[in-house]
Amino acid sequence: MSAPARGGMGFLSTISEGIGVALDSIGANKVRSSLTILGVTIGVLVVMVMAAVITGINTSFSQLMSPRGITTFWVAHFDFTSTNISVLGEEESDFLRNEPLEPQWADDLGRVPGIRSAAAFVDLSQEGYEASAGSVRVEISLLGAGADYLEIDGGDVIYGRWFTPSEADRRVQVTVIDSATAVDLFGNRDPLGREIRIGRGNESAIFRVIGVYRVPANLFAGLATHYVWVPFATADKVLRVSDRMVSFVVRPEPETDLETALDATRARMRQLRGLRPGEEEDFAIMTEDQMLELWGQLTGVLFAAMVGLSSIGLMVGGVGVIGIMMISVTERTREIGLRKAMGGRRRDIMWQFLVEASTLTLLGGATGLLVGGAMVWAVNQWTPLPAVVPLWSIVAALGASALTGVGFGLYPASRAAGLDPIEALRHE
Repeated sequence: MSAPARGGMGFLSTISEGIGVALDSIGANKVRSSLTILGVTIGVLVVMVMAAVITGINTSFSQLMSPRGITTFWVAHFDFTSTNISVLGEEESDFLRNEPLEPQWADDLGRVPGIRSAAAFVDLSQEGYEASAGSVRVEISLLGAGADYLEIDGGDVIYGRWFTPSEADRRVQVTVIDSATAVDLFGNRDPLGREIRIGRGNESAIFRVIGVYRVPANLFAGLATHYVWVPFATADKVLRVSDRMVSFVVRPEPETDLETALDATRARMRQLRGLRPGEEEDFAIMTEDQMLELWGQLTGVLFAAMVGLSSIGLMVGGVGVIGIMMISVTERTREIGLRKAMGGRRRDIMWQFLVEASTLTLLGGATGLLVGGAMVWAVNQWTPLPAVVPLWSIVAALGASALTGVGFGLYPASRAAGLDPIEALRHE
């Protein structure tokens, strides 16, 4: 065996030799190598799938916000972007301490200079409501909204109409349903003018369908496919909505600066609350930026979980790298001694073993990318969750795989490079 060539050709030769030896080692030690590759595969798979789902959710959430316009904001009796309602009855909770909003204040806010419209809104999606027509029954996401809500929220009435201000004021029992609800309850029949029963438990009421609505495309539209809207005042009267669930959605005039609209709304809300100058506000105004920040905090937790889970897989693979490389050093002790005796440099030997270790982990990383890609495809095909594979996740996965091989292969490589050539040649 001749001494390794120097320069660029020597570098390429070392890499190719390291890869070849690594592949031979995998063939000779299938079980140990498979366990090593499996650990790295799991780590990379977790990174890829979770990154794809989180990226898809973030994109969908941005799409959810955009139809309302970048200046749309919310008014509530407490700040749900920062308040932690952990224990009911907790005195310091703004949710319980602050008085609820009065629904009629939405009209007052709508008349504030610079405000285009304001609508009272209540989301009863998690309250267990159902809609039924005859013997057919479906679980629904029930929402109570003002007559101006359609203009604020976006989306389209594809059949029929939205309820009018007069119907909302008179608390008429009319409803607008989404297309999925229309198909599930009425099949191919025309839903307009038909009656459905909305309620939960023993409480229910009859509503007449006046329109079919198409929800703006977003994550939540996919997760809950049965959307039903009723006039806010009707929901308040007939369905006995808790007053602490009432909030306002406010949209300024296009030419009005957001800060100006916020200041005007805050001033009017202080008047409606009867607050004196200097008194602390007992309501909250939340902008889209705050909503996005809250969402960023939630996805940040998911990213932390992703890093933790993938680290466990990479560590398992790394421990396997140490074991299989130490065995390789032991089996090739005489070869190492011969290379040193013929002028092989310490750094060349060390580099070769690091290339071997990295090849093992990169194979695991590549396998993880293939399996992860298949799982992302399956998520997109068979679940409502959006999944988009970001380029950075592929680069990060392969980079983490290679670094795992280098990091955990460093000790075996150092040990191989530090062998005494005479003792190594005497090794049996």
